[in-house]
Amino acid sequence: MKPLSLRGKIVVMASVVVAAACLFLTVISITSANKYMRSLVSYDTTSSVQGASAPHSSQGSSMEDWLPSQGEASPPVSDIEENQVAFQVIMNTFARNVVFAMLLTILVLAAALYFLAGRILRPLSHLTQFMCSIDDKNMCHRVDLPRSKDEVYRLTQSFNNMMDRLEGSYTAQKNFAANAAHELKTPLSIMKTSLQVLELQDSPSREDYIECTDDVRQSMDRLIQTVEGLTTLTSPSLKDETETVNVLSIAHQIKTDLSPLADEKGIRITVTGDTLRLTYNKDLFYRILFNLVENAVKYNRSGGHVNVTVSDRERYILIQDSGIGMGPQAIQNIFEPFYRSDLSRSQNIPGSGLGMSIVKTIMDRYGGSLEIDSALGKGTEIKLKI
Repeated sequence: MKPLSLRGKIVVMASVVVAAACLFLTVISITSANKYMRSLVSYDTTSSVQGASAPHSSQGSSMEDWLPSQGEASPPVSDIEENQVAFQVIMNTFARNVVFAMLLTILVLAAALYFLAGRILRPLSHLTQFMCSIDDKNMCHRVDLPRSKDEVYRLTQSFNNMMDRLEGSYTAQKNFAANAAHELKTPLSIMKTSLQVLELQDSPSREDYIECTDDVRQSMDRLIQTVEGLTTLTSPSLKDETETVNVLSIAHQIKTDLSPLADEKGIRITVTGDTLRLTYNKDLFYRILFNLVENAVKYNRSGGHVNVTVSDRERYILIQDSGIGMGPQAIQNIFEPFYRSDLSRSQNIPGSGLGMSIVKTIMDRYGGSLEIDSALGKGTEIKLKI
């Protein structure tokens, strides 16, 4: 059996309520009319037989009480029977008319309810049809909002908002897959090309082997770095194995680890501030701060500086650099996986575009936040709030 639609359920429930109300009113009407007619007949009979020798019941329930008298004589039996028949005929006709009017009223109201329910639920039916037609090819389409701001309006608005989020997530997923494929394909292509060049030579020299080995090693390191970054982004247990972390000590350690890269570009790294202690996964926190300071060094100018400030009272870490800076578009997309600005690509700055995504993911898991203030040619300032 086909299940009843919402429109049908509304009509059935409303019709049942209307039928119950009409039935109640009909029974009350027939009962009241019966009592009223009996009281009228009883009153008329009682009035017409006043002064007669036979006593009458105070309730007017005897047959004689229903019939009029002529003077002091009792009405004939034939008149009493005729009055009884006429009274019964009138009451039966009244009952039939009332029942017929009740049934007609129920049918008319049911039809009206069906029509009105259809008009009221029309936006909901349209929304249902639209939802059935949605696929990955028309996710940009949205349902027109109804004119009346009722529950259906709010449902349609919520659906459109959900589609906005789904479309954004779907687009981000497609871009992520495409960028991941590109980042994995590039080092693999370099490795394959290096091996093919080595195979083309009849008698490769030791230098050729060393060059090929270096290219393959660098490509493998890039692959490992990319895979580790993807693993960090999708890891469900980023908060496991927490311990007390000395932020200032880790900042000095990162300064030491990045000294070769900074010295190569002539960049000065300074670390100042308070001894801030946090409860974090030490390796993950090291990775957060390392990525931020490394970016400040890589995207800096020759002879520039990077300042790391740790504040215990306000619980933040500030990284300031004198680098190339970022435009509004780059700031908006910097946390997207594999995103790299055109400026960084044009200057051949190495990187996979996962560093800031990893930072944002870890910070979100720990409830922290990042504030970025940057402008092209004026450097960048990142405040990491704990």
